[in-house]
Amino acid sequence: MRPEYQKVRPLAFLHRVPSPLFDRLVAEVATARLPLFPYPVEAQDPFALFPCLALLGLAGAVLAEALPPPKDLAPSLSLEAEALEAGLLDLVVPRVGGLMGQYTEGVALERFLSTHFPGAKGLWLGPLRPSLAPFLRPLAQVSVVAKSFAEGDSFLARLPERARGHVALRPEEARALSLKTDLILYAGGRLSLDLLHPFHALVAFSPLDWGVWERVQIVHPPEDLLGFRVRAVLEGLGYPL
Repeated sequence: MRPEYQKVRPLAFLHRVPSPLFDRLVAEVATARLPLFPYPVEAQDPFALFPCLALLGLAGAVLAEALPPPKDLAPSLSLEAEALEAGLLDLVVPRVGGLMGQYTEGVALERFLSTHFPGAKGLWLGPLRPSLAPFLRPLAQVSVVAKSFAEGDSFLARLPERARGHVALRPEEARALSLKTDLILYAGGRLSLDLLHPFHALVAFSPLDWGVWERVQIVHPPEDLLGFRVRAVLEGLGYPL
């Protein structure tokens, strides 16, 4: 059945603080004329809504920030492979017999890297996010700058063995790795400009200072990843674009 003839269903967007993801989601739904009505809900306990999704006729619930699956819903909550791998979910959809949890941020990152940087060598800078490590697998190799070897090695252990690079602890080690890197993965915090080179591409999970744009060949700001995440959310709801 064509989307314009389907019944419009509410789609809850659960957040603790305002998120740019909501505006991007609304714009994509309107452009594609999908039978969805996204509406924001400020929720300190997002899980309280999950048992009511089917009863209220909701298409699902999007979480602005991924959370670990709630243990009390385990009997009725199934997880897609990506959510199991990450141990997080950010989309819950009612299904026959229960709920399905998905991790669209990981799916979006993997698709983004597969599209733009397949086979590149990456260097992760900033706070480590182990939940995203498995979705860096389109890259040929990933290295990290970490506070400790144990922390960095634990992050890399979540990658396929062939993609596990090196852990840099000292500034000189980080500079040496940056010279062998195609792609900088910036996760926030202080960014040392001497790690950036004109041949680098940079993918930012957090906002960047404008000075960074002049130091590298190309920058993909957080908005670029948002577009892929919105498409992953809509696909999880049954509306692939």
